[in-house]
Amino acid sequence: MDRPTLHAFVRELVENERLGALADALPARARVSEAALPLLLATLHERLGKGLICLLPDDADARDAAEAAAWFLGEETVGYLPSRGVGWDSGLEPPPHLIGERTRALDVLARGGLVCVSARALAEPMPPPDARPEPIVLRAGADLGVEPLAESLALAGYARVDRVDDRGQFAVRGGIVDIFPATGTEPLRVEFFGDEIESIRAFSAFTQRALHPLAEAVVYPAAERRIDLVDPELEGVPDDLVPALDRVPDFVFQPDGVRRVWAEDGVFTQPSLEGATELDPFPQSQPFAFEAQRPAIAARGIAEAETELSAFVRAGQRVVVAFPHRGEALRTQNLLRRVSARMLEPGEPLPTEAEVLFVIAPARRGFVWRDLGLVLLPDHQVFRRRAPKERRLGGRALQSFA
Repeated sequence: MDRPTLHAFVRELVENERLGALADALPARARVSEAALPLLLATLHERLGKGLICLLPDDADARDAAEAAAWFLGEETVGYLPSRGVGWDSGLEPPPHLIGERTRALDVLARGGLVCVSARALAEPMPPPDARPEPIVLRAGADLGVEPLAESLALAGYARVDRVDDRGQFAVRGGIVDIFPATGTEPLRVEFFGDEIESIRAFSAFTQRALHPLAEAVVYPAAERRIDLVDPELEGVPDDLVPALDRVPDFVFQPDGVRRVWAEDGVFTQPSLEGATELDPFPQSQPFAFEAQRPAIAARGIAEAETELSAFVRAGQRVVVAFPHRGEALRTQNLLRRVSARMLEPGEPLPTEAEVLFVIAPARRGFVWRDLGLVLLPDHQVFRRRAPKERRLGGRALQSFA
C-alpha cells in the first residue's frame, strides 16, 4: 500500500518517547490539543497496528479529525462514521451518502483501519449485520454479469433510472451499467463483454464524457437494510436494531462534550466508555500531554511569507508547506528569493535540521508543534491563495440535511 507523503510525520512521531509511553500505558488520560489530535491518532494507529475507534462530540468534529488523519495515513485506512441525520422514529430514510459513509466506516474498521465517530452516531442503532447490504466490489476482468449486478444494486437501495445524476442511482443500457456510488463525487461507467467486466471508468454526470479509468471500485450501499428484507407494513422503530459498534471506543476526545450531546439528545442508556482512553484539550492533571497550536500567519505577499518562513527556521522548526498540485509548488518555489525550499517526495523522511520543504498533499489545516520542531502549513494560509475546496475521504463531500 502506497503511503501519502505526509506519512513522514507519522514515521517521526512513532519513535517519540512520550508517544511510546502513552501507547504502553493505554487506557490512560492525556491532554491533547485539537490541532495535534489527527496526527496523534494516526501515529497511535501505526504503532498499535490494529483497528481503532475515536469518539468525538459532533459530526463536524469526527469528520474533520478523519479527514486530517487521512492526510497522514491515506484515505483507504481512515473512516468517518456520521449520524443518520434523521431519527429512527421519524419514518424518514437517511440520504444515500450518509448510509454509504456509515457502511464504509464499518468496512474500514473491519480491515484494521482508524474510524472517527460522533457521539450521536454511536448512540444510533443499526439493522443487524445479516440484514445489511454488502458492499459491491467491481474489478476489471471479474465475471459478474449485467443483470446480477443490477439486482445487487437494487437490493443495496440503488434506484434504477434512465440517466444517473445523483448518488444512489444506476442505469442500464445494453452492456453498460452506470452507477453513482453513495460515497462518490463521480459516477462510474462499467462496460461488459458478455458477463465479464471489460472496463471501469469515472465519467461526468453533466457531459457524460469519460474522465479516467479505474482498475477497481467499491460501491457501498444506499440503504441500511436489504430491500428484500424491508417490511412495508412496519410502523415505528424496528425491533431488531443493534448498536452501531460492538465494542467500546479506544479513544474519547472531550468526554464531557460527548456526554453533553447524549444528554441533549435524551439518550437514556448511554453507550459505555469504560476502558476508553480520555483525551481532552484542557489540563486536568493528565499524566501525558501533546500540544500543538494552529499557525497564525499574517503574510500578504511573497516577501512577507518569506519573513514568516524564515522566522520558523531561525527558531529551529522544520517547516512543511502543503500544496494540492505540484505545478503550484514549483511555481512558488521559483518565486522565493530569501528562503530556499525543496520538495519532499513520497517515502522520504523528514530532515533532522530546520529547513523549509514543499509537499504535494491535500492538507487544508496546519499546526505548529514546537516540542517536535515541526510546522505544517497549507499553502493558501502562507501565500494567501484561495483555500482549496473541502475534500472528504475518497473525494466524498458529506453533508447531512438535518
